[in-house]
Amino acid sequence: MLTHTRSIKDRGFKVWRSPGRFTKNPDMVQLPSGRLMLVYADDDAHWAQESEVLTLVASDDLGTSWYKFGEVARAVQPQDERLVTPRLSCLSDGRLVVLCDHDDFEHFHEEQASGNWAWWSEDGGTTWSDHQVTGIEGFEPDRVVELPDGTLGVASHLMLSATQCHGDILSVSEDGGKTWKRRSIIASDSYHFFCEGGIVLLGGNRLACVLRENHSAGIPSFVAFSEDCGHTWSEPQMCPFSLHRPYAKQLADGRVLVTGRNVNGGLGTYAWCGNLEEEAGRWVVGGPRRKYAAELTPEALVIANKPEHECRYVLLPPESSQSKVLFEAELRVEGPQGEPVAFMSVSTHEWGGGPLVLSIAPDWVGFSSKRPDKKKPVDMTKKRTVTIRHRRGLVEILVDGKVLMCGRSKRHLPIPSDFWWYLPSKRTQFGQISESGQS
Repeated sequence: MLTHTRSIKDRGFKVWRSPGRFTKNPDMVQLPSGRLMLVYADDDAHWAQESEVLTLVASDDLGTSWYKFGEVARAVQPQDERLVTPRLSCLSDGRLVVLCDHDDFEHFHEEQASGNWAWWSEDGGTTWSDHQVTGIEGFEPDRVVELPDGTLGVASHLMLSATQCHGDILSVSEDGGKTWKRRSIIASDSYHFFCEGGIVLLGGNRLACVLRENHSAGIPSFVAFSEDCGHTWSEPQMCPFSLHRPYAKQLADGRVLVTGRNVNGGLGTYAWCGNLEEEAGRWVVGGPRRKYAAELTPEALVIANKPEHECRYVLLPPESSQSKVLFEAELRVEGPQGEPVAFMSVSTHEWGGGPLVLSIAPDWVGFSSKRPDKKKPVDMTKKRTVTIRHRRGLVEILVDGKVLMCGRSKRHLPIPSDFWWYLPSKRTQFGQISESGQS
């Protein structure tokens, strides 16, 4: 289902829905006539099983009402590869272009063939050309954008041989979209999973590329800058937001608006607006994802545990299991004796074969285990300083500066392969771990 936001009070209404179908990856532009046109993949499931249609819907009253305008292409499984993420652009010469990738597994590596196809229209979307195999590498492409040097540009991501990690690249066309070639690598290293880059025109030959970082686990979005129309790029810098599938564009006042699916805080589609160049390099703690009860007083952050609440704050993870860690909090807890109330966790380290999740109860500090040596008696109803410290494979738990217990950290991948969105065992975070008490 596609939704359209009218106002803060009236959050949105249904734009379009095909009964029994999955409305996947919409993208919208405004035509010179004022018409809004939107393309999406009309699928039989999120990961299409039998049929899908690249569908156009339009509005001639600025989004108040919508109607089906037409179709761009169809695919049928298993004969055809799946169409994944359509993108729609309106170029200054009046042409429309839909760019769409195919089945990720066949085209994700730089040594695999291009799966990005383009369809062109010269009559406002009424008719479309046959598909063009563009040669643009990778998958999940951004829109086709007109770069300041007169070329067309597209950001996409793929696995690069040198790093064996996802990185973002810029491909360009110097002949109006007939042929394409790689111009540069926007962002790549052997640790981060850079993907879904969105190109922003900043004036002159200056560009920005806002990037999804696909580890999640507390790692925010990134941005890289170019001063020469995308031939070279700065080192990626962290952003003060954590968005998947970011869409970014500079506004008339110079600020940049970025929208996307928030993954480091409350669930939903979020928007960030600000000076991207000034804010680059800043990072913020991820807030609770679901209902929570907390108050920031002049003395402390007070968390009240309640049923169906989940008050947890996410920090940047250590880069690997060999990173030096000093995670320290001054706190006290209230609640039933023997029951954990709060926790502190470190995502890249393990303790005794399991994730390093330190539980804190009113009368003990330790790990949720039946073994008595994994819990140490401490009066946590009084304010204490609790510390998780790691140095060269040695993990120590300290209370008020004294070692309470210690053990070895098991080495493994930089980020656990089985991390998931909100479990305390899979992120570096702190907060509520039960339904009663407070910390």
